[in-house]
Amino acid sequence: MTAPQLVLLSGSLSQDSRTNRIARWCAGQCAARGATTSVFCGADLDFPFYRPDGAERTERETAFLDALADSDGVILVSPAYHGTVSGLLKNALDYVNELARDTRPYLDGRVIGCVSVALSEQGAGSTLTTLRTIGHALRGWPTPLGVALAGARASLDSEGGPADPVVHAQMATMLGQVLGMAKVSARRRERSARPVGATA
Repeated sequence: MTAPQLVLLSGSLSQDSRTNRIARWCAGQCAARGATTSVFCGADLDFPFYRPDGAERTERETAFLDALADSDGVILVSPAYHGTVSGLLKNALDYVNELARDTRPYLDGRVIGCVSVALSEQGAGSTLTTLRTIGHALRGWPTPLGVALAGARASLDSEGGPADPVVHAQMATMLGQVLGMAKVSARRRERSARPVGATA
């Protein structure tokens, strides 16, 4: 069976930030369960402000859009900046407008896992809500469970995963939901790519 393809986006420019570390940890967890993962952290998403004027896209921008176009699922990880998602991540997601005329426009049909990282519960909650709202607007399907890492519960272990056992369990559940729905998408891709008349 075709392995599900997941794209993970982290909205922090700080190389060793908790946001980047948790995104890489999520990618490792998903890869260990059979998924193919592409991770875009910080500088990977440092694009010019999005302008829908048909400008020629750079190699980095094209690689980003190609990964999303081919994906079965997306995991969004954002720090809370003044109660909402980082400008870096929001701008990168604005580029998804370039997929408007794709076979699966925008993020249509993709499962979307959402994770917020903040100092306070309030910032984590509002950022998580915004991530889910953006996911819906891009025609994706946010998982039933989103995860907010706030305050002491945002601490990470040596592997980059949540140190708090409750948050760790929440992350495992959310990733399981992403993988389960992404596998369905991967099977659909496999069937659609199969020549007419071919059997499994």
